[in-house]
Amino acid sequence: MTPSPFWMVYGLHQGAPTARHKTLDSAVIEAKRLARLNPEIGFFVLEATHHVVKRDVDVTFIDRDFADIGPAHPDDIPF
Repeated sequence: MTPSPFWMVYGLHQGAPTARHKTLDSAVIEAKRLARLNPEIGFFVLEATHHVVKRDVDVTFIDRDFADIGPAHPDDIPF
């Protein structure tokens, strides 16, 4: 999965943002709307710049057609 870019609007000291905007323009419009409703609060448009995932186990399918040793047999257990 390749993440798509997105933007969020954060009101200073207002809790974590939850809505994702698909475009920068959409996020700026929302920040302006919120600023009009809350004149004493500053709003920031945040852009996602990185996607980080910790993976415990990574499984990769190995196609038998490309293996050098031929098809596996259930009794060919290496231990």
